[in-house]
Amino acid sequence: MSINSAMLAGVSGLIANSSALAAISDNIANVNTVGFKRSTSNFSTLVTSGTKNQAYSAGGVTATTHQFISQQGLTQSTSSNLDLSISGSGFFVATEKPENLTAADTRSFTRAGSFQLDSLGYLRNDAGLYLQGWLADPVSGTITPDPSDLTQLSSINVGSVGGTAEKTTRAGINANLRSEQPVAAAVSYKVGTAGSPSKTGVADSGGGTHSYDVIYSSTGLANPAASGNNEYQVEIKENGVVIASGVVGYNATTGALATSTLKPKSAAAASGSLTTVEIDTGAPAKTVNLSDLGIVGGATDDADAKAGKLYDPTTWSMSDYALDTSKGVKPDFEIQVPLSDSKGGQRTVTLSLLKGPGPNQWYAELRAKPGDLANNANGQISTGIVTFTTDGKLQSTGGLFGNTSPTAITIKNSGFIQPVTVPPTPQPPTWADGLGIDTQEVQIDLANAAGGLTQYNSQSVVQSVNTNGTAFGNLTNIEVDEDGYVSAIFDNGVTRRIAQVAIATFSNPNGLKGVNGNAYRVTNESGTYSLKAPGEGGAGVIAPSTLEASTVDLSQEFTGLITTQRAYSASSKIITTADQMLEELLNIKR
Repeated sequence: MSINSAMLAGVSGLIANSSALAAISDNIANVNTVGFKRSTSNFSTLVTSGTKNQAYSAGGVTATTHQFISQQGLTQSTSSNLDLSISGSGFFVATEKPENLTAADTRSFTRAGSFQLDSLGYLRNDAGLYLQGWLADPVSGTITPDPSDLTQLSSINVGSVGGTAEKTTRAGINANLRSEQPVAAAVSYKVGTAGSPSKTGVADSGGGTHSYDVIYSSTGLANPAASGNNEYQVEIKENGVVIASGVVGYNATTGALATSTLKPKSAAAASGSLTTVEIDTGAPAKTVNLSDLGIVGGATDDADAKAGKLYDPTTWSMSDYALDTSKGVKPDFEIQVPLSDSKGGQRTVTLSLLKGPGPNQWYAELRAKPGDLANNANGQISTGIVTFTTDGKLQSTGGLFGNTSPTAITIKNSGFIQPVTVPPTPQPPTWADGLGIDTQEVQIDLANAAGGLTQYNSQSVVQSVNTNGTAFGNLTNIEVDEDGYVSAIFDNGVTRRIAQVAIATFSNPNGLKGVNGNAYRVTNESGTYSLKAPGEGGAGVIAPSTLEASTVDLSQEFTGLITTQRAYSASSKIITTADQMLEELLNIKR
């Protein structure tokens, strides 16, 4: 009967509009809920079966509610580093418990990123869901996302991050050495009394007599030299002009003259004589006896050289002076390079420099603080001869760093023992046992750093020493970047990545099933999840210190309230009208 169908259609209208009212009410109630997605009710007709010639029978209406899960809400800035929103597609992966997760534990997906630290240091949002991500390897610190396996995700915990330190691995030096730095007496020693010639009345082979200065200089290399002799640079001067120069070698045991390369500057090659030296290459050439110069003089031929206490990087060094100022040679200039060791302890490596006899030559030593090395009491690490070009730029570090490229030093770990080899290999510089620290390789840049090491005619000065590495630092802050990396910030300036937030995407996010806590679960309609790193494969990027606002528009909802109320009232009128018509029908019998 059409009246009955009209009444039932009115009832269906009441039910459908009640459902619409429920959706609108839910939207309005969650207008300030972070990441909430508005719902709406769509109406569709119900049609009864029958032919067109039959009396019309009302079918009514039904309401189906849809939630616009894929709709992006506006982002709102906050003051918390742990407030996160996703700009683009995807959801945070979350669990209801932080630890002992298994494949059977339920995973939820949410856009509500108002995370805070719980009592154990896990990131948890206001609904009690724990944020999931890929954790950094505890040894290497690398993060390797594995999109193929949900069980590879773990709850992100920052409470377990302790203090940290980073050892120094690089240092850049910007300094100038005075080009006219006087050569120290411990580098060049003039035999005899200052202000007077070393030797007077020296007869040459032509019958003339001369007064000469004999000057011994350190070669900058350790004695005995590779030849097995103690070698020195020697200059013979007359009236301040160099007459002859070269290297002489004395037997390391007896002190007797063993080799000589003394020759006039104009001579093509040294004669190699151990008794005379040419002073004039004219015709005929003139010579003087080495014995008259004190270069050969019995069993202690090297007495004059020894009297000068010349610089020797092994036995009379700048590092020796650092240990005991009554020994060794005082450097002309020093550059201190601060280092952080593997425990965050502060060490110092000093570059000591001594002007050499050559115009662009400096003797150099690298040393640690005396006592910091196990095998060198004076802390000496390496030695070399630094040379500069004629325009003041660094030319060579001359063995100071061995053959390493780029230039670097290596100090072995405490307790290191050099393996036995044939022939024996010298023990490298090794940290003292009491320090208990790891091997440290430090690249020291003297040429490519800003300015580098130069030799100009101005004051010797250190412009800057730049190093990496830090002392021990405590955790001060946690930050998340747009790629989802969760980083721990320490008060020593170190930043350490501890995890990366995972993003889950779906082929049909509107098919997800809503659950408590403004989260969603997988359904057949949504399809399975795809795990991705933020910003990759269509996944959105993380927007730190922001929250995604609700997608509810109050003006739209209030309009819906009005139309729903009117529709509900109209549906109730259908019922009352149909009731009155039935009552009239029943009155016919009376």
